Amino acid sequence: MAKLLFIGTRDWLFARHHLPLVRAARERDHEVVVAAGDHGHGGRITAAGARFVPLDSGIWRNNPVALARGIDTLRRVMLEHAPALVQLHGVRAALAGSAAARLAAVPRRILALNGLGAISTTTGPPGDGLRAVARLLAGSALSSGTRLVLDNPADATALGLDPANPALRLTGGAGVDPLIHMPEPMPWSPPLKLAFVSPLLWTHGPNLAVDAVGKARAAGVDVTLSLIGAPFPPGRSAVPAAVLEGWSRLPGIGWFAPPSDMAQVWQQHHALIVPAGGGDGLPGIVLQAAATARPLIVTSSTGAAAGFVRDGVDGRVVDGADPDALVEAVIQFARAPALVERMGRAARERVLDGYTERQVMDTFKRLWADMLGEGPTA
Repeated sequence: MAKLLFIGTRDWLFARHHLPLVRAARERDHEVVVAAGDHGHGGRITAAGARFVPLDSGIWRNNPVALARGIDTLRRVMLEHAPALVQLHGVRAALAGSAAARLAAVPRRILALNGLGAISTTTGPPGDGLRAVARLLAGSALSSGTRLVLDNPADATALGLDPANPALRLTGGAGVDPLIHMPEPMPWSPPLKLAFVSPLLWTHGPNLAVDAVGKARAAGVDVTLSLIGAPFPPGRSAVPAAVLEGWSRLPGIGWFAPPSDMAQVWQQHHALIVPAGGGDGLPGIVLQAAATARPLIVTSSTGAAAGFVRDGVDGRVVDGADPDALVEAVIQFARAPALVERMGRAARERVLDGYTERQVMDTFKRLWADMLGEGPTA
């Protein structure tokens, strides 16, 4: 069968989210090569049945020199492995890999953009210019026979594309295995126990969750918040450890390291709160929470997560520009435990209708078969 080349920016990111696609390709007897920035996780990729090609992570930096290096590096990888189809994961890989594929004469390309990153989050004239360029490139790519895979229909609109375009596919993120992430009984309440599970970056809004819970408690509501995540190395977006420690001294707020078994989180919490973001795909933690019958409180700025949650059915989707709306959603959950439980059951059903790991694998198997002119998938 055909050889498929997957390209990602980081090996750990590919291993965390996309190994089911390697298994799906192997089910079709495809030979699989994965090229990604080398951070020491290549063994997980090879264990899934793919050949791993380590890349210098410097080629993904945001400057023209790195982009030129990346294009040349990927061109050489494509010439060496001669894939029948190349699948590019993420905006940076899509930009460099699309140019490299043209130079290497690889005609079949899939751009798997789980989120649009800076394309959707940059504001003002720079953001307008970036989106104009992205729309031009997206339209040109699809007209040349490339296929585009997105998590969020709103991203298609942002790129100036019709979600019904036959060259466009929508998937349920990386999917989740509902037989591993099973419904968990709700813990005792009160208090309402909320979990924020995310990299501890300002862009993900842990401060918004802390503020919302603090205001709800000040209004007399019995609610707690667990911030679950490891601190990042110091940087522009990282929440300093001193700030996290300060938050954990506030009434009802705790900061915890992620447990080895995430089922422990859902056994101890009623709901997941996702207060910010933008530019991201559909987070795996959102699907895991929903699969375990936990409803979600998300803001409209969370991109694909806001598209996943049906407001009033699986949880609440509130205006990201209105902090009071987030507080009101927290208070509603705290005062209506039966509603929380009912929304949790609906969230589980939502996952089973298009967001399972197997359903995502089958979507890609059909897409590969269509592009390669193969027979129907199993």
